[in-house]
Amino acid sequence: MSKRALPRIDGWSYTRKLAGWQLGHCPTLDHTDILDANGKLIGWMLGVAVQANGQIVGPRQHHLEYALNDAQFWEKFEAEITPWAGRYVVFAITTAGKRVYFDPVTDLPAVFHRQEQCVASSVYMALSRPIAWNNRLPRRRIIRKGGRYGLQQTCDAHVFRVVSNHYLDLETFALHRHWPKADDQFDRPASDLDEVAEQIVHKLGMNTGAIVANYACALPLSGGADSRTLAYSARAHLHHVKHAFSHRISRMSKFDCYVGMRLAEDLGLADRFQLIDGVKLVETGAYSDERLNRLKWQYMERTGYYHPPSAEILAAAEEVPPAQYTLRGNIMELTRANQWPRSFEFSVEHGLSKLALGGRDTLDENLNYWGPDYQNWVDGLPASTKDRVYDFAFVEHLLPYSLGGGLLGFRQTSYLNPFNDRALTSLAISLPPQSRRKRKLNAAIHRACNTPDIPRALMVKRDEDLRREADKLFA
Repeated sequence: MSKRALPRIDGWSYTRKLAGWQLGHCPTLDHTDILDANGKLIGWMLGVAVQANGQIVGPRQHHLEYALNDAQFWEKFEAEITPWAGRYVVFAITTAGKRVYFDPVTDLPAVFHRQEQCVASSVYMALSRPIAWNNRLPRRRIIRKGGRYGLQQTCDAHVFRVVSNHYLDLETFALHRHWPKADDQFDRPASDLDEVAEQIVHKLGMNTGAIVANYACALPLSGGADSRTLAYSARAHLHHVKHAFSHRISRMSKFDCYVGMRLAEDLGLADRFQLIDGVKLVETGAYSDERLNRLKWQYMERTGYYHPPSAEILAAAEEVPPAQYTLRGNIMELTRANQWPRSFEFSVEHGLSKLALGGRDTLDENLNYWGPDYQNWVDGLPASTKDRVYDFAFVEHLLPYSLGGGLLGFRQTSYLNPFNDRALTSLAISLPPQSRRKRKLNAAIHRACNTPDIPRALMVKRDEDLRREADKLFA
């Protein structure tokens, strides 16, 4: 979205305009008009959102129950859209202000360019000029050595990634926090473990059920905990799933494939299950070096020069079954407090290490260079979140890069995470990190899901008989 003339891309829609702002978007991206109580168009939503009651937003129109001239318009508007789960961006272009709101972890990626007054899904989309390379995080070092962009940085010195849980004011191009509120609490006792687990399973199942009932979806199955939680929380709705699959992208992932196949059989998805062998596609030359190199560069251009994934991942991503959305469950790492050290004490050094910023040779260099930026973000957190800093860093700074920005690089499908929900985030991080890190919440969630006693990938690897069974899949 911008006030300047947008570059035309074949097939894209450019018909949505308000107050001098023009919105351009891919035709396969779902779009919804947002109307106030008087039927006045006040903006749009792009993407997929599930309301707190389990209903899909739209799909063509969403009607507010209050008018634009309501003295509490913004308070009511934020109260309505903040609970939405899914992958979306909301534009509100009104006489009361012009704002852009984003999904809970910015899964639908967003960057902005203040000078050009543009907000877009990727760096190239935000520019009307060549890239002005960002020397704070040199893209050559990220491409060659790994690491991530972070703390709002992109490959362009003047294009910045948004921070989750903030809206972008289009009049000033400043970000303002809208969640959590100052009085939101995240400190339930460990004794609430089973109750929290049941609430997570119920909400996750409701979100997933709404999505698969309204969109053609593919469900990945693997040997990990999150894949199992996603599938079994929504078991009653899986008859809507169009495809299920597992992919081999490394030596270890053949065990994931074996477990995925067993889960598909248990879930009644065997007739829709597909094994994707990225390793074989590369080893046999089915994907030539030339094709893989082209996919690598396309990935980097879409993401703004992220470190490219392996050839096996690139090939497997191209073979994902055709669907409107491929479901993901990554945000569930919060249930295991995966960002927390054993000491549970806060330090900027540890926080930066989890963001894995590229561009510097050592952690000490990163600490000296990026420490003030990280501390500045910490200082802006509401007081109620100060005991959950690492969880919020995961949501606001890591996931917008690793999921939102990174998954944009794959062209075959769009990725959608039913756990991308502020209510689910609140539930997961409300329990003490000490309890979560010991996987007590994870175990309680699986009890609430009634997950089967099918071994995990690591157990398959350690068992000689099961390992042979997994080997047979790719003999």
